Amino acid sequence: MAYDVLAESVALIESRRLEPVRRLSRRRRFAAMAVDVAGDMAATMFARRGVGCTWQEMHVLAVRDGQWALLGGGGASSDEDLLADRPAVLPDYLRHGRDAVTSADPQVIIVNGSGGVRDGGDEPDRRPDSGRWINYADVRVNAQVTSVEVFDRWLRVPWHGHVLLVWSGGQPPRALAHDEGGRALGEVLLPSRAEPTRYLPRSAEPLR
Repeated sequence: MAYDVLAESVALIESRRLEPVRRLSRRRRFAAMAVDVAGDMAATMFARRGVGCTWQEMHVLAVRDGQWALLGGGGASSDEDLLADRPAVLPDYLRHGRDAVTSADPQVIIVNGSGGVRDGGDEPDRRPDSGRWINYADVRVNAQVTSVEVFDRWLRVPWHGHVLLVWSGGQPPRALAHDEGGRALGEVLLPSRAEPTRYLPRSAEPLR
């Protein structure tokens, strides 16, 4: 691991600042990509330099005794274009993936990956299968989209076009894409907990 996941995630949650980094190197081995905070839960996304590829990694956190605690997450391999500026049209391979969610124009917005973790709380007698389920999704948008709305949150789109969303409970929400003027360009229904973890591309590396 090229970075301290908990420390870097907490710093990102507290600052909400994303510095554009378009390529990793031996001197710059990781970069913060996205963050979403919903009350006492949050998710962060980082790019990490690997051997022959770049890893895209998501981490889920929750508040424990007034401090953020790491619950888990997931990741997938990507190429060196992961941090490049988002394109005018999303690439075709995203909509052809077997697990792709395409309830909107896939050239504008698409669910690129999703997953979830169990938040069992910090009570020693709690059953392992109890507690809330925290979902996260990586939504990709094109250059027209400047913000994504989910519930009552409006998230500014980072330069690379990956928007990370986190939620828990109830029906899966819809993510709405908006342009600079606030005009709605499309929406996607985020995956529910019952659906499998998915990523595009599909090669995955477990986090340690």
